[in-house]
Amino acid sequence: MAMTEAQKRYEKKRMETCKNYTVKYRLYLDSEKEESEKLSKYLADTGQSANSYIKELIKKDLDEKGISYPDK
Repeated sequence: MAMTEAQKRYEKKRMETCKNYTVKYRLYLDSEKEESEKLSKYLADTGQSANSYIKELIKKDLDEKGISYPDK
């Protein structure tokens, strides 16, 4: 089903409120494939989404490093 023009405008506006970061595992590399499988299993076992888990890791790491929030 094709998007209507109104849906396209809405999606464009919605995406302006988001900031994306990407993690990519290359499954043709054994070590990355194993890490990907390990992560998938952990997420399934704990019922977490990859997004929430990665956000949690980043926050913890930055807090431990003493990185402060930027001034507004």
